[in-house]
Amino acid sequence: MPYVKQEGVLRFFSLRSSAPDTLTPMKWFALLLAAGSLLAFAQQKAKKPADVEILETKVARDTGKISVDGRVKVTSEKPLRGLVLIFDFRSPEKEVVTARKSIIDDATLEPGHEGVFHNEMVDAPRAVNYTIRAFDTKEKELRVANPGPYIVE
Repeated sequence: MPYVKQEGVLRFFSLRSSAPDTLTPMKWFALLLAAGSLLAFAQQKAKKPADVEILETKVARDTGKISVDGRVKVTSEKPLRGLVLIFDFRSPEKEVVTARKSIIDDATLEPGHEGVFHNEMVDAPRAVNYTIRAFDTKEKELRVANPGPYIVE
């Protein structure tokens, strides 16, 4: 320990009294981290609503064919320029085995409009489920509520 002689008196100095407080920077860091995470959480945008909702769908195998039936509803705030559905049939490994396109309507569809679809295709033996995507006639992808996967019966 260092000793200092000052006018005939020895004074003892401890190194601990001159050491910086290490908890203060850590407290500031924790405070800034908490404030930053709160700001990031508050700025998350709400998801946009779906443009199309799948109300009902059923796919059945019958003598070498797959038939696809169902109903769909336009839920967007703006009218759609036609509606095209793509059915992606998937294998047990979740890879697309085949895809099938179904045109619901070529005309402009107002919000609230419901349409039906019926389609037949050659059986894809490895297809065990399917998902549905939607596009308008200008090939703009639309957001879909209840896209699947649905089981192929």
